[in-house]
Amino acid sequence: MKIQKILAGIDLQEDSERVLAYASFFADVFGASLSLLYVIDYLVTPPAYLAPYIEKEKRDAAEKLAALRAKLTGAGSGADSEVVVGRLRESFEAMVKRESVDVLVLGFKTHPLRRSSSEKLIKGLPTSVLVVKGRRAESEHIGSIKIRKILCPVDFSEISRNALNAAKGLADAFSAGLDVIYVAPDYLVRKMRVQEEKDKAAKALREKAEDKLESFLAGSGLKDLGRVEEGDPAGVIVSLAEKEDADLIVMSARGLGLIQGMLMGSVTDAVLKSSPCPVFVIR
Repeated sequence: MKIQKILAGIDLQEDSERVLAYASFFADVFGASLSLLYVIDYLVTPPAYLAPYIEKEKRDAAEKLAALRAKLTGAGSGADSEVVVGRLRESFEAMVKRESVDVLVLGFKTHPLRRSSSEKLIKGLPTSVLVVKGRRAESEHIGSIKIRKILCPVDFSEISRNALNAAKGLADAFSAGLDVIYVAPDYLVRKMRVQEEKDKAAKALREKAEDKLESFLAGSGLKDLGRVEEGDPAGVIVSLAEKEDADLIVMSARGLGLIQGMLMGSVTDAVLKSSPCPVFVIR
């Protein structure tokens, strides 16, 4: 996997140092440059009388970013930083395009009634996003990151293959173990009332999935690394990440599964909200 430019979205809240820790770790491993971006978000152009207050906010933000950069310097890493006034998505989109960013690193928050800023960026930007969240990331700090186990869910789509290839590249770079899974949705089987029919259908579903997974993995030289699970895809992925103490989930932004119309995007959304570890969303 080739990563040359990393952009860390910093909101100067409690998770900023964790975001910085993962961003700098990836930058160090891949020899990539790192930039920090803080956006003072205004939906409309602010009136002139607010200019002095905005300038003060910019200075305060720049000082806080400088303090974060100093922590990187102390750990033997480096970064540049920028404070921008403007609409959040458009500001990040412009930076991603201008700097040819390969990976955007963000923290994650969610709201019950509306999409959060991080969700808007993850959904709206045409770049891969490393989402720093979950219990696994809570205690991390600059210089402490270790990725030993990567979980990669696939659904046999081409974008899912992109995620698989990215996961393989990351596992090689980090000398980490890689676990590839396909979760066969079982809701049709669960609707059957006769146990004999359920058992027969479940066996056929698993055998078909195992054949497809073997063929899918053979195309990436990973024939013996995959396994099939059954159940609700997002729930199984999160449960396995928790059970196996995964350090990172790598998955595609969207793709079609065995059942036509089942979007991986909805699965990715659910995993992001419940994952116990960071999630690398590949585009």
